Amino acid sequence: MASSLALAGCGEPGGTEAQGAAEPYAVESRQLNASSSDEALVAERRLIVYQTTSLTLYAVASDGSTRMLAQRSGAPVMSPDGRQVAYSKLPDTYKAGDPVVRADLHVFDLKSGLVQQLTRGYDDVEPVWTPDGRSLLFQSTLRSGTPSLWAVRENGTGLHQLTNGAQVQVEGASLVPNPASSGTVQWSPDNQRRLIVYSTTSLTNGDVRVIDFSRSLEVQSAYSLGVGHSPRWTENGTVVFARNEGEKVIYIEVSVD
Repeated sequence: MASSLALAGCGEPGGTEAQGAAEPYAVESRQLNASSSDEALVAERRLIVYQTTSLTLYAVASDGSTRMLAQRSGAPVMSPDGRQVAYSKLPDTYKAGDPVVRADLHVFDLKSGLVQQLTRGYDDVEPVWTPDGRSLLFQSTLRSGTPSLWAVRENGTGLHQLTNGAQVQVEGASLVPNPASSGTVQWSPDNQRRLIVYSTTSLTNGDVRVIDFSRSLEVQSAYSLGVGHSPRWTENGTVVFARNEGEKVIYIEVSVD
């Protein structure tokens, strides 16, 4: 059974850049399924991918060897089966806080140790795996001129725009705002094609929105649950989020049909 675990405090091996602490953008993959035919993964092969404070991305294998995947990157995201890590590679000259004008999606494969580039030439950021692990959703502005969600298969094929395209008709919204950078993007526990996002232009309240997808990842509807922040799904399929009202913070639970 594959699992992914968020880790923190992973210092950069052999260096001083992180001073013993990494960004909380670290993922660990363990493969412990004894029924698997993949012997390399069964033998508790372990991979840790982490990002330092300077946005450098490293992979640490079970034998302790370390490999730099990207000199600058966005936060790594583990695939549902724990076999691949996706990340957005920024130019090597990028500095934290700079506007992102170029970023390419890459996938690192645990078994083969190979890195595959999925996109190039645009500002492709904030990847998130679909529940089946076959595709990645990501954000881009330069591809269409409007901040939009796009999708690409894990092998780099099937690139297409999901929101805000001239030919994209979305019930309930003429314009679907992008999720906030590094904000909440979470698939529902009971519906494998329902995504909750949090969109905002401020540091507090924003638009808590649910997007429903078809089997082919076409957007069927996009609707707001109200103004707030920090949304999350519950096991019952409702959404709980916070809202700042003056000096108070209230919590709201909404049923999603």
